[in-house]
Amino acid sequence: MFNLFNLKSLALVFSFSLLGLNGFAQKQKVRNATGKSQIKIENNISRNEAKENAIEKAKIDAITTAFGQYIEQKTTTGLESGKVEFRSYGQTKVKGEWIRTIGEPEISYDFRENEEWISCKIKGVIRKATPKADLQVEILSSPDKNCRTDEFVNNQSMYLYIKSPVDGYLSVFLDDGTKAYRLLPYRRMGAKKTVEIKGDKEYILFSRKVENFGVPADQLELFTNKNRESNTIIVVFSENEFQKPLLNNEKTDPDDYIIPRSLSKGSFEKWLGDQRALSQEFLDIDKKILIKRE
Repeated sequence: MFNLFNLKSLALVFSFSLLGLNGFAQKQKVRNATGKSQIKIENNISRNEAKENAIEKAKIDAITTAFGQYIEQKTTTGLESGKVEFRSYGQTKVKGEWIRTIGEPEISYDFRENEEWISCKIKGVIRKATPKADLQVEILSSPDKNCRTDEFVNNQSMYLYIKSPVDGYLSVFLDDGTKAYRLLPYRRMGAKKTVEIKGDKEYILFSRKVENFGVPADQLELFTNKNRESNTIIVVFSENEFQKPLLNNEKTDPDDYIIPRSLSKGSFEKWLGDQRALSQEFLDIDKKILIKRE
């Protein structure tokens, strides 16, 4: 979870429409697929983290069964004009991509020799991977691209490093497992759907020391009321501008921190699926972060 500070409320006026989805899906040769996974729940992760890992591995299973994996040792990397022909899920590179989930994943738990395991079966729509921008994304603990990390403690600031080989449009969200919060465009940008970035230019986001888009950056401060909490940063990019999702109003907590505009996790995942189906250039990159009390 996180706070935004030193910010004032702005209203957004927006509209969202999605037309002709079935026609796009047909042209892009999507197909239904089913994937399965089983993983042991380690002592150092929560049940919710284990569930997310099991879902991710089940998606990988479905894609790998249909299209295969990308082998790093191959002499050709599939990189051309700043684009790659595979999708990366965690540390696994596959030759297809997950478009949307059909229904709810089937989750079950069982014990084997005093060890708890989680099983997942998931159905969804997949597509063979097409060339997409080879976007560089790094989570930072300070506004320095060398300060990479994925672990934070309460009240620590977070920054983001972005570099794209091509011009395009960018948005950033944080998923806390229940809601998705839009972090970019910044609040002072009003009703903008995305921010435009230039190819081969380095961007440091969420730092007041670096002005990238003509307005002061929103600053992020991470916190959790649990011993540990896993969140996901989702960076969304396309060479063509895309629509924003329908968002709820931002809120102010008792300490006068701003909680940004948001939508439910289910609505966010539906929006992602719609955008993936509409455009083969649409790219979303997940980066896991861990927040600890101390």
